[in-house]
Amino acid sequence: MKYFITLILLIAILGYGQVFEPNFPITVNIGLTFLILLTAVLLECTPLKKNFESDFKMRSQRKIIGKFGLVYAVAWTTFWVLGTNNYKDILFLTFLFWIFPVAEIIVWFIYKREKPYTLFIKNNELTLNNRWIQRRNLTELKEIRFDRISKILKLDFESNSTIAIKTLEYTAADIDRLLEIIIEKSENNVFIPLNYQPSTDKAAIGTI
Repeated sequence: MKYFITLILLIAILGYGQVFEPNFPITVNIGLTFLILLTAVLLECTPLKKNFESDFKMRSQRKIIGKFGLVYAVAWTTFWVLGTNNYKDILFLTFLFWIFPVAEIIVWFIYKREKPYTLFIKNNELTLNNRWIQRRNLTELKEIRFDRISKILKLDFESNSTIAIKTLEYTAADIDRLLEIIIEKSENNVFIPLNYQPSTDKAAIGTI
C-alpha cells in the first residue's frame, strides 16, 4: 500500500507541475519520472518479499506483460511526437504512455530470475500474492471458468469476489495440481471447465 500511495503522490506532483507551472524544470521532470518508474517496479515486486505458511504453493515462472499497453504506448507516443513541437507535452505524455509498460518489462526479467512464490494454500484458504494480497475460502468455491484467449482461470466464490489466475505464469503441472486441490476442497459441485485442456505432465500428481 505504501508504494501505491507514493506512486499516486508522485504522479500528482508531476501532473501539477505540467499543468500549473509553465517553468517547471526539466531536471525535476526527469527526476520525478525516474522515481515513478522505480516506485512502479517496487510495487510490482512486493511478492518477492513475502511468504506464507502453506501446504501447497506455486512459483511464478514469469510475469505476463500486457501487450495492449505496449501497442497503446507506441501508437499514442507517435501521434503526439508528430503532432506537437512542445517538448513538455511530449515528455509528460510519453511518460504517461510508457512508464507502466517499461516497469512491466523490468519486472518480467526480475520474475524470470527470482521465480517468487505467489500462490499458497493452507488448509482451506487460498492466498494469491501479487500486487495485492487476496484470500479466499476454498470451501465456498462455486465455479471455475477459463478464458482461452487470455489463458486465465477465474474462480468464483459464494461470498467474495472472483479471483483471476494467469495460468501462463505457472507451470502446467502446478496448475493441474491446483485444480485437483481446489475441486477437492470445494463444498459445491465444481469441475474443470470444458474448454480447459489439462496437462498430462505426471509431475502434477502428488499430495499436499
